[in-house]
Amino acid sequence: MRSVFLFPGYGSQFVGMGKDLYDHNRIMQEYFEEASHCLDINFVKLCFASSDVELGKMEHAYPSLFLVSCSLFALLKEAGIMPDAVAGYNQGEYAALYAAGAISFPDGLYLLVKYTTFFEAMLQDVDIAAMRVSGLDARKLEALCKKVGTKDAQAFIALYQTPQENTVVGHAAAIDLLRKKLIEIDGVSVDDTGIEVGLHSPLAEPVVSQFKMYLEKVDFKNIALPFISSRDGMDITDGDMIKEQVTKHWQEPVRWPLVMDALEPYDLIIEIGPGSMLSTWAHERYPEKKVISINNQSDIDDLKKLLGK
Repeated sequence: MRSVFLFPGYGSQFVGMGKDLYDHNRIMQEYFEEASHCLDINFVKLCFASSDVELGKMEHAYPSLFLVSCSLFALLKEAGIMPDAVAGYNQGEYAALYAAGAISFPDGLYLLVKYTTFFEAMLQDVDIAAMRVSGLDARKLEALCKKVGTKDAQAFIALYQTPQENTVVGHAAAIDLLRKKLIEIDGVSVDDTGIEVGLHSPLAEPVVSQFKMYLEKVDFKNIALPFISSRDGMDITDGDMIKEQVTKHWQEPVRWPLVMDALEPYDLIIEIGPGSMLSTWAHERYPEKKVISINNQSDIDDLKKLLGK
């Protein structure tokens, strides 16, 4: 049975994520201790006893999601459960790269914190907004983004999520104009969302230009476990290509439907991390496949039983 691990991104975090497994597994406790030491953040308090607002802050959510996903992966690895490929949604790609052996755990934390620092600084000077659009084909949405865009105010699809659901980011003026046009279309719904989802567009260029110098300090290793790119759905194993992926990740859209296409050869799809958004999408696309999300001990017990572990 060929399996693939999927790692979720921003929006999947919730207070209490991973606590059931943390309380009963030393290896997860060790990951929390290491992350707290690396970043001088009390991740036990942040993940288990803070608030949705506090945990939802970009500088908290990004490393917390990475920590929980990586520690869940380590728990499964300890149980002898390993995938045949990995993929990550949005910044969940960093956890996927860690699972594949391309980066170290401290380096993943380091890169995410550096990125959020530059991103938040940029937001102090530029008025940018994001919204989720449902019920409209991506090509039609792309055309509308171009139509409302001007030299000084642009809008882009940042997250291609499903064929009929996408997230747009852009200058506030362009987003406001796009919203007015969208609400006039029957069957289309629009919901504001936080810019914490990331820019994933040319708007990120000032952030990435600063981020690149820190990428040079990280060693991206060649891997044997295929990493499925969310840029084009292709398998990547070369360290230099992985580094290029990480560089372009924030400047180009996340094309999750291409990742879904790439899951065709796999029999078992496992979401590693809080929530079940990715497993829900996978089940809708592949109702004939076995799809599991790992959030608590019973999920792991079910997976072990399925695999005969």
